[in-house]
Amino acid sequence: MNRASFPFRIPHLMPVFTVVLMALLLSGCEKHEADTPKEVSKPIPWWQPLAPDVVIGGYAFYAGKCAIVRVEEIDSTSPETTTFHVPSRPLASCENWKGEGEPLKYDGEYIILSVCQMSFGAGGCAVERYRSADFAHWEEHIGVTWINGEEHEAWRTLGSTSSKADSVKKVEK
Repeated sequence: MNRASFPFRIPHLMPVFTVVLMALLLSGCEKHEADTPKEVSKPIPWWQPLAPDVVIGGYAFYAGKCAIVRVEEIDSTSPETTTFHVPSRPLASCENWKGEGEPLKYDGEYIILSVCQMSFGAGGCAVERYRSADFAHWEEHIGVTWINGEEHEAWRTLGSTSSKADSVKKVEK
């Protein structure tokens, strides 16, 4: 069968297909008086089925995506509050630390969030840690230092450009 003997062309059928399709779509659009509205359930917050990472003074804290999320009451369905969000880095992606230890912990004095910042094309993870004792003043971990032969963690106020530590904490082993 050659093209010249074919009785019709596909482009000529396009209006027919369009009319049939519209008729099928519109046939079920009538509203019936007997239809009752369907009950819609509210979505469950992402944190509700999880155990909190940290509980401090009746507040539940969760390691969100590179953030610390606070929930007023553990059994509450109230919206969560983002207490802290890790500063973004140019051309980097961030995810919660999945290595040794938990991404969010409380040492009795500070709440500490550990994240993995991966620069575009780097292929490796730079672990960053942030801490706060009052949720208003944040510090970032800048390394270790030795004082009188003892190892200490060095912390700098978040946003500071100084190379010096603003506070140190003795490493307990």
